[in-house]
Amino acid sequence: MAANDVNSSDVNGECGRLYLAALKGDWNSIEDMTNIQRPISRKEETTLHIAAAANHEDFVKKLLSWMTSNSCNLKDVNKAGNTALTYAAAAGNVKIAEVMLEKDNELPNEGSGVKPLVMAASLGHRQMVELLYSKTMIDTSEQVDIFINCVRKDIYGVALKMLNDNSNLATATNSDGETALHVLARKPSAFVNESQLGVLRRHINITWLKSKQENSKHSQVNELLKKCLQGYRGDVENSNETPVISYVLFEAAEVGNIEFLVKLICFDFDLLWTTIDKKSIFHIAVEKHHESIFKLFNEIGSIGDLIVDGLFEDESNILHLAAKLAPQEKLNAISGAALQMQQELLWFKEVEKAVKPAFQEMKNTKGETPYDLFASNHENLRKEGEKWMMNTAKSSMVVATLIGTIVFSDQAVDKSNLSPKLFLAYSISSAIALFGSSTSLIMFLAILISRYSYEDFVVRLPIRLMIGVTSLFISIAAMMVVFSTSFWLRNINHQELSLIFVVIGLFACVPILYLLIKYRLLVDILQSTFFQFQPQHLLLKASYAPLCSGNPTPAA
Repeated sequence: MAANDVNSSDVNGECGRLYLAALKGDWNSIEDMTNIQRPISRKEETTLHIAAAANHEDFVKKLLSWMTSNSCNLKDVNKAGNTALTYAAAAGNVKIAEVMLEKDNELPNEGSGVKPLVMAASLGHRQMVELLYSKTMIDTSEQVDIFINCVRKDIYGVALKMLNDNSNLATATNSDGETALHVLARKPSAFVNESQLGVLRRHINITWLKSKQENSKHSQVNELLKKCLQGYRGDVENSNETPVISYVLFEAAEVGNIEFLVKLICFDFDLLWTTIDKKSIFHIAVEKHHESIFKLFNEIGSIGDLIVDGLFEDESNILHLAAKLAPQEKLNAISGAALQMQQELLWFKEVEKAVKPAFQEMKNTKGETPYDLFASNHENLRKEGEKWMMNTAKSSMVVATLIGTIVFSDQAVDKSNLSPKLFLAYSISSAIALFGSSTSLIMFLAILISRYSYEDFVVRLPIRLMIGVTSLFISIAAMMVVFSTSFWLRNINHQELSLIFVVIGLFACVPILYLLIKYRLLVDILQSTFFQFQPQHLLLKASYAPLCSGNPTPAA
């Protein structure tokens, strides 16, 4: 049947039969047919095209054997000029591709449509790209797009091979006007800081572990960045302007790509002075609430004061930027409006400490100081934080009151049958439960009667909440001991019901669920209150990296 004979009437005929068999991988239903490999769709896709796209390996193997016996052409293309290997590349099935390549090793270069390598690179099928790269003749017009697609899809091994084969790719732009640096700048997840590695990898020199780390994606992407930057080395050494690097510098700052940013600055320290619309990377870091980038400000000393000294837009300074509400994705990462409010205040104070005191009272063209702007931008969040804090305190007070009531009412139980050790455990746990519930009640009551000013959210309210939740945890644990002890006392003479007592005793551990629910809240309070804005000295560490060898002298 000719390709243009395929129409809707074939759906229930032989073409429809072949199409369904290829989709389902049902070879038995068509093995009696005499013309299996042929166009079966309006786009002139053959049975092999459909089977390859549907990922049916056994079907493809049997079809290829049939094609060999019947002298069929493996290079058949559809209307778009794509071979079946392009469909296998789109599906990412390496085994199907390998079987096809065994039959025809020139297949990656056949057809006038999309080459299999181009398809695999654009869809991010790493193993397929690795298989096809050495077998494909790449046109100059396709090379840059394939290279940048490999970078975009984290196929760094092939990207490095391409860069080693053609160093011009380091600075080449694709059809969208992007270089590899543009793509890497927007991929903070591709880079990892040494401090984020496990303790074992950081401090123990184990050969196989070090080798594994060096061959990891992180090592490959760092090597790729190094080679891409080397393509701009001549421009930097000759003091020529490099607009690409300046642009990607701010792209990295926008998304918080600190590792990329540090390596870029280490490559050319003059980048610290680069501005867009009078804003430096530190202005961007403050505006987007990227703490790790702003920490570099403390590493560069008095130079930092000169960089952020200027005004922009409506005569605002960098502290006005800190007064803006954080991006929503930053707020969503923090549990509870009260802790969000705390983080906003701590961030503002951190920036305030780093800049000149004169910035605190400086007004913009609207007559707003940074404090005024902060208050107007955060009033709704303050109200939400107040509501969240009060609701949390009220719900926790109910639990604390219930614990105190249960433990107090249990004091009437006869304890004469208890052993001295059991009696001591009962007495101590009762006292702890009562004191714990009382302490938590006092703390939660103190939260309810607070003023809820901005300053209260910094330390006072989080500390009260932390003490209240911690004492509530302790009282719950003590209450479980009290209940278990008194339950044993009441039923000590009913040995025939021992199994029931064990089951009921296990159900007494249900309050642990409350601990698990509130545990994350306690951790968040501790982290946000006591473990914020620790120095990293990233720039100092990176200065000794091989990437920075031969760098220009930092700006004076």
